[in-house]
Amino acid sequence: MLTLQLQYQLLVGDAIYISGDSDYFGNWSLNQAKRMQWNQGHLWTIDIPIHDFQYKYFSSSFIKPSDVEWESGPNRLMKTTESSRIDDIWNHRKVMFQFYNPQMYPMLISGSTLDLGNNIKRVSMKQKQDISYKKIIANVIEDKVIYYQFHIKTKKYYSSPILCLYMDVSVSKKQNHNFQYKNYIVAFCEGIENKKRSIYQLDNHICYGYIPNDKTDFNVLKDYNLYTIVEFSNQVEQATYCVKFGDFNYHTVNFCSDMNEKYISRLYSFIQILITKYHIIYVCNNSLSHLRRYLQVYISLGISQ
Repeated sequence: MLTLQLQYQLLVGDAIYISGDSDYFGNWSLNQAKRMQWNQGHLWTIDIPIHDFQYKYFSSSFIKPSDVEWESGPNRLMKTTESSRIDDIWNHRKVMFQFYNPQMYPMLISGSTLDLGNNIKRVSMKQKQDISYKKIIANVIEDKVIYYQFHIKTKKYYSSPILCLYMDVSVSKKQNHNFQYKNYIVAFCEGIENKKRSIYQLDNHICYGYIPNDKTDFNVLKDYNLYTIVEFSNQVEQATYCVKFGDFNYHTVNFCSDMNEKYISRLYSFIQILITKYHIIYVCNNSLSHLRRYLQVYISLGISQ
Protein backbone atom coordinates (compact mmCIF):
# COMPACT_ATOMS: atom_id res chain seq x y z
CA MET A 1 0.00 0.00 0.00
CA LEU A 2 0.91 3.63 -0.42
CA THR A 3 0.42 5.99 2.49
CA LEU A 4 -0.28 9.60 1.56
CA GLN A 5 -0.42 12.28 4.20
CA LEU A 6 -1.09 15.98 4.21
CA GLN A 7 -1.08 18.45 7.09
CA TYR A 8 -3.82 21.03 6.70
CA GLN A 9 -6.15 22.69 9.20
CA LEU A 10 -9.83 22.95 8.32
CA LEU A 11 -13.01 24.11 10.02
CA VAL A 12 -14.97 21.55 12.03
CA GLY A 13 -17.26 19.63 9.68
CA ASP A 14 -14.89 19.75 6.68
CA ALA A 15 -12.46 17.13 5.38
CA ILE A 16 -9.66 16.59 2.88
CA TYR A 17 -10.37 14.33 -0.09
CA ILE A 18 -8.12 12.91 -2.77
CA SER A 19 -9.23 12.41 -6.38
CA GLY A 20 -7.39 11.03 -9.39
CA ASP A 21 -7.43 9.78 -12.95
CA SER A 22 -7.46 6.01 -12.27
CA ASP A 23 -10.40 3.62 -11.98
CA TYR A 24 -9.75 3.46 -8.23
CA PHE A 25 -10.75 7.12 -7.97
CA GLY A 26 -13.49 6.94 -10.58
CA ASN A 27 -11.47 8.99 -13.07
CA TRP A 28 -11.85 12.31 -11.23
CA SER A 29 -15.42 11.59 -10.11
CA LEU A 30 -16.16 13.60 -6.96
CA ASN A 31 -18.54 10.88 -5.78
CA GLN A 32 -15.69 8.34 -5.84
CA ALA A 33 -13.05 10.62 -4.31
CA LYS A 34 -11.51 9.14 -1.17
CA ARG A 35 -11.93 10.97 2.13
CA MET A 36 -8.75 11.06 4.19
CA GLN A 37 -8.49 10.21 7.88
CA TRP A 38 -7.99 13.08 10.35
CA ASN A 39 -5.24 12.64 12.95
CA GLN A 40 -3.92 14.70 15.82
CA GLY A 41 -2.11 17.83 14.61
CA HIS A 42 -4.44 18.22 11.59
CA LEU A 43 -2.60 15.47 9.74
CA TRP A 44 -4.74 13.78 7.07
CA THR A 45 -3.72 10.28 5.95
CA ILE A 46 -4.92 7.57 3.60
CA ASP A 47 -3.69 4.15 2.41
CA ILE A 48 -4.05 3.45 -1.32
CA PRO A 49 -3.24 0.33 -3.39
CA ILE A 50 -0.01 0.70 -5.35
CA HIS A 51 -0.68 1.82 -8.93
CA ASP A 52 0.25 4.69 -11.29
CA PHE A 53 -2.06 7.67 -11.16
CA GLN A 54 -2.35 11.44 -11.22
CA TYR A 55 -4.07 13.02 -8.26
CA LYS A 56 -5.05 16.18 -6.44
CA TYR A 57 -6.44 17.14 -3.06
CA PHE A 58 -9.58 19.13 -2.34
CA SER A 59 -11.48 20.18 0.76
CA SER A 60 -15.21 19.82 1.20
CA SER A 61 -17.91 18.75 3.64
CA PHE A 62 -17.05 15.75 5.78
CA ILE A 63 -20.39 14.08 5.00
CA LYS A 64 -20.32 14.38 1.19
CA PRO A 65 -18.28 16.41 -1.32
CA SER A 66 -20.02 19.73 -2.05
CA ASP A 67 -18.73 23.28 -2.50
CA VAL A 68 -15.36 21.78 -3.41
CA GLU A 69 -12.15 23.78 -3.00
CA TRP A 70 -9.31 22.28 -5.08
CA GLU A 71 -5.69 22.88 -4.24
CA SER A 72 -3.81 25.02 -6.78
CA GLY A 73 -1.14 23.86 -9.21
CA PRO A 74 -0.71 21.04 -11.75
CA ASN A 75 -1.82 17.48 -11.08
CA ARG A 76 0.42 15.43 -8.83
CA LEU A 77 1.87 12.17 -10.13
CA MET A 78 2.38 8.87 -8.34
CA LYS A 79 4.48 6.28 -10.15
CA THR A 80 6.08 3.58 -8.03
CA THR A 81 6.06 -0.18 -7.48
CA GLU A 82 7.16 -0.03 -3.84
CA SER A 83 5.32 0.59 -0.61
CA SER A 84 6.14 4.06 0.63
CA ARG A 85 4.89 7.06 2.57
CA ILE A 86 4.37 10.31 0.69
CA ASP A 87 4.35 13.61 2.57
CA ASP A 88 2.56 16.29 0.54
CA ILE A 89 2.00 19.98 1.28
CA TRP A 90 -1.15 21.84 0.24
CA ASN A 91 -0.51 24.16 -2.76
CA HIS A 92 3.12 22.99 -3.01
CA ARG A 93 4.87 20.70 -5.50
CA LYS A 94 8.11 18.78 -5.38
CA VAL A 95 10.47 19.89 -8.16
CA MET A 96 13.73 18.31 -9.27
CA PHE A 97 16.15 20.30 -11.46
CA GLN A 98 18.47 18.08 -13.50
CA PHE A 99 21.51 18.88 -15.65
CA TYR A 100 23.25 16.39 -17.95
CA ASN A 101 26.83 16.42 -16.65
CA PRO A 102 28.84 13.33 -17.74
CA GLN A 103 32.11 15.20 -17.01
CA MET A 104 30.92 15.49 -13.38
CA TYR A 105 31.87 19.16 -13.09
CA PRO A 106 30.95 20.80 -9.78
CA MET A 107 27.51 22.27 -10.47
CA LEU A 108 25.54 25.14 -8.94
CA ILE A 109 22.03 26.42 -9.57
CA SER A 110 20.43 29.80 -8.90
CA GLY A 111 16.85 30.91 -9.28
CA SER A 112 13.88 32.98 -8.20
CA THR A 113 12.74 30.84 -5.23
CA LEU A 114 14.06 30.77 -1.67
CA ASP A 115 15.47 27.24 -2.10
CA LEU A 116 17.35 28.41 -5.22
CA GLY A 117 18.85 31.47 -3.53
CA ASN A 118 16.34 34.16 -4.62
CA ASN A 119 18.65 35.11 -7.52
CA ILE A 120 21.19 36.34 -4.95
CA LYS A 121 23.32 33.29 -4.25
CA ARG A 122 24.11 30.02 -6.02
CA VAL A 123 23.19 26.67 -4.50
CA SER A 124 25.23 23.45 -4.83
CA MET A 125 23.78 20.51 -6.76
CA LYS A 126 24.25 16.82 -6.02
CA GLN A 127 25.58 14.31 -8.56
CA LYS A 128 24.24 10.85 -9.43
CA GLN A 129 25.89 9.07 -12.36
CA ASP A 130 25.71 11.50 -15.34
CA ILE A 131 23.13 13.81 -13.78
CA SER A 132 23.54 16.78 -11.44
CA TYR A 133 20.32 17.51 -9.55
CA LYS A 134 18.68 19.73 -6.97
CA LYS A 135 15.35 19.02 -5.24
CA ILE A 136 13.09 21.76 -3.88
CA ILE A 137 9.51 22.23 -2.74
CA ALA A 138 7.80 25.06 -4.63
CA ASN A 139 4.82 27.12 -3.51
CA VAL A 140 2.56 27.19 -6.58
CA ILE A 141 0.81 30.36 -5.35
CA GLU A 142 3.95 32.45 -4.81
CA ASP A 143 6.11 30.77 -7.48
CA LYS A 144 3.82 30.58 -10.51
CA VAL A 145 6.93 30.92 -12.70
CA ILE A 146 10.34 29.74 -11.49
CA TYR A 147 13.31 31.29 -13.27
CA TYR A 148 16.50 29.29 -12.87
CA GLN A 149 20.03 28.98 -14.24
CA PHE A 150 22.70 26.29 -14.08
CA HIS A 151 26.36 27.15 -13.40
CA ILE A 152 29.39 24.99 -14.20
CA LYS A 153 32.42 25.47 -11.98
CA THR A 154 35.66 24.66 -13.79
CA LYS A 155 38.61 27.04 -13.98
CA LYS A 156 35.96 29.67 -14.71
CA TYR A 157 32.24 29.85 -14.12
CA TYR A 158 30.01 29.14 -17.12
CA SER A 159 26.27 29.55 -16.96
CA SER A 160 23.33 28.25 -18.93
CA PRO A 161 20.72 30.54 -20.45
CA ILE A 162 17.96 31.57 -18.07
CA LEU A 163 15.26 28.91 -18.06
CA CYS A 164 11.75 29.00 -16.68
CA LEU A 165 9.38 26.48 -15.18
CA TYR A 166 5.68 27.36 -15.22
CA MET A 167 3.72 26.06 -12.24
CA ASP A 168 0.47 27.36 -13.71
CA VAL A 169 -1.76 24.48 -14.84
CA SER A 170 -2.65 25.83 -18.29
CA VAL A 171 0.95 26.71 -19.19
CA SER A 172 2.70 23.72 -17.61
CA LYS A 173 0.87 21.33 -19.93
CA LYS A 174 2.62 22.97 -22.90
CA GLN A 175 6.15 22.49 -21.56
CA ASN A 176 7.64 19.67 -23.57
CA HIS A 177 11.08 19.95 -21.92
CA ASN A 178 9.70 19.10 -18.48
CA PHE A 179 8.32 15.78 -17.29
CA GLN A 180 7.37 13.99 -14.09
CA TYR A 181 9.26 11.28 -12.24
CA LYS A 182 7.71 9.49 -9.28
CA ASN A 183 6.07 12.44 -7.48
CA TYR A 184 8.48 15.11 -8.77
CA ILE A 185 8.12 17.66 -11.55
CA VAL A 186 11.45 17.42 -13.38
CA ALA A 187 13.07 20.35 -15.19
CA PHE A 188 15.87 18.87 -17.32
CA CYS A 189 18.71 20.59 -19.20
CA GLU A 190 20.80 18.64 -21.71
CA GLY A 191 23.91 20.76 -21.18
CA ILE A 192 25.56 24.00 -22.28
CA GLU A 193 26.54 24.13 -25.94
CA ASN A 194 27.80 27.71 -26.18
CA LYS A 195 29.43 28.74 -22.94
CA LYS A 196 30.80 32.12 -23.94
CA ARG A 197 27.45 33.61 -24.86
CA SER A 198 25.71 32.61 -21.66
CA ILE A 199 23.00 34.86 -20.27
CA TYR A 200 23.10 35.62 -16.56
CA GLN A 201 20.26 36.72 -14.32
CA LEU A 202 20.52 39.43 -11.67
CA ASP A 203 16.89 39.39 -10.54
CA ASN A 204 13.41 38.99 -12.02
CA HIS A 205 13.81 42.14 -14.13
CA ILE A 206 17.47 42.32 -15.19
CA CYS A 207 19.53 39.85 -17.21
CA TYR A 208 23.07 40.58 -18.31
CA GLY A 209 25.89 39.23 -20.45
CA TYR A 210 28.09 39.94 -23.45
CA ILE A 211 27.14 42.34 -26.23
CA PRO A 212 25.26 40.47 -29.00
CA ASN A 213 27.37 40.34 -32.18
CA ASP A 214 25.42 38.41 -34.77
CA LYS A 215 22.06 36.91 -35.69
CA THR A 216 22.67 33.86 -33.51
CA ASP A 217 23.18 36.03 -30.43
CA PHE A 218 20.01 38.01 -31.12
CA ASN A 219 18.03 34.81 -31.68
CA VAL A 220 19.18 33.57 -28.27
CA LEU A 221 17.91 36.80 -26.70
CA LYS A 222 14.63 36.39 -28.58
CA ASP A 223 14.26 32.82 -27.32
CA TYR A 224 14.27 34.16 -23.77
CA ASN A 225 11.99 37.13 -24.46
CA LEU A 226 14.78 39.68 -24.01
CA TYR A 227 13.84 42.44 -26.45
CA THR A 228 15.12 45.49 -24.56
CA ILE A 229 18.93 45.75 -24.70
CA VAL A 230 21.02 48.24 -22.74
CA GLU A 231 24.67 48.34 -23.86
CA PHE A 232 27.12 49.99 -21.47
CA SER A 233 29.70 51.59 -23.74
CA ASN A 234 33.22 52.15 -22.38
CA GLN A 235 33.99 54.85 -24.97
CA VAL A 236 33.94 58.28 -23.34
CA GLU A 237 32.97 59.98 -26.60
CA GLN A 238 30.08 57.55 -27.15
CA ALA A 239 26.81 59.48 -26.87
CA THR A 240 23.72 57.96 -25.28
CA TYR A 241 21.16 56.95 -27.88
CA CYS A 242 18.38 54.48 -28.64
CA VAL A 243 17.53 52.68 -31.87
CA LYS A 244 14.80 50.21 -32.75
CA PHE A 245 15.37 47.41 -35.22
CA GLY A 246 12.98 44.53 -35.70
CA ASP A 247 11.57 43.48 -32.34
CA PHE A 248 14.46 44.97 -30.34
CA ASN A 249 14.86 48.29 -28.53
CA TYR A 250 18.62 48.88 -28.32
CA HIS A 251 19.88 51.52 -25.85
CA THR A 252 23.51 52.55 -25.69
CA VAL A 253 24.67 54.52 -22.64
CA ASN A 254 28.09 55.86 -21.70
CA PHE A 255 29.75 53.79 -19.00
CA CYS A 256 33.19 54.43 -17.53
CA SER A 257 34.93 53.44 -14.33
CA ASP A 258 35.20 56.97 -12.85
CA MET A 259 31.48 57.80 -12.91
CA ASN A 260 30.46 59.96 -9.96
CA GLU A 261 27.62 59.30 -7.54
CA LYS A 262 25.26 61.70 -9.35
CA TYR A 263 25.72 59.90 -12.66
CA ILE A 264 25.22 56.48 -11.06
CA SER A 265 21.98 57.74 -9.49
CA ARG A 266 20.70 59.00 -12.87
CA LEU A 267 21.66 55.71 -14.49
CA TYR A 268 19.74 53.86 -11.76
CA SER A 269 16.65 55.97 -12.48
CA PHE A 270 17.01 55.28 -16.20
CA ILE A 271 17.13 51.51 -15.59
CA GLN A 272 14.04 51.78 -13.37
CA ILE A 273 12.14 53.57 -16.14
CA LEU A 274 13.03 50.81 -18.62
CA ILE A 275 11.96 48.11 -16.17
CA THR A 276 8.64 49.86 -15.58
CA LYS A 277 8.04 50.07 -19.34
CA TYR A 278 9.41 46.72 -20.53
CA HIS A 279 9.37 44.60 -17.31
CA ILE A 280 12.61 42.77 -18.18
CA ILE A 281 15.81 44.10 -19.80
CA TYR A 282 19.17 42.75 -20.96
CA VAL A 283 22.24 44.76 -19.85
CA CYS A 284 25.45 44.01 -21.74
CA ASN A 285 29.16 44.80 -21.96
CA ASN A 286 32.09 42.71 -23.16
CA SER A 287 33.79 43.17 -19.79
CA LEU A 288 31.59 41.25 -17.39
CA SER A 289 33.78 42.27 -14.43
CA HIS A 290 33.01 45.96 -15.11
CA LEU A 291 29.36 45.15 -15.67
CA ARG A 292 29.03 43.20 -12.45
CA ARG A 293 30.72 46.04 -10.55
CA TYR A 294 28.03 48.46 -11.70
CA LEU A 295 25.25 45.98 -11.01
CA GLN A 296 26.48 45.63 -7.43
CA VAL A 297 26.18 49.42 -7.10
CA TYR A 298 22.73 49.21 -8.67
CA ILE A 299 21.65 46.64 -6.06
CA SER A 300 23.05 48.81 -3.26
CA LEU A 301 21.11 51.84 -4.50
CA GLY A 302 17.93 49.78 -4.68
CA ILE A 303 18.35 48.61 -1.09
CA SER A 304 19.03 52.13 0.22
CA GLN A 305 16.05 53.74 -1.52
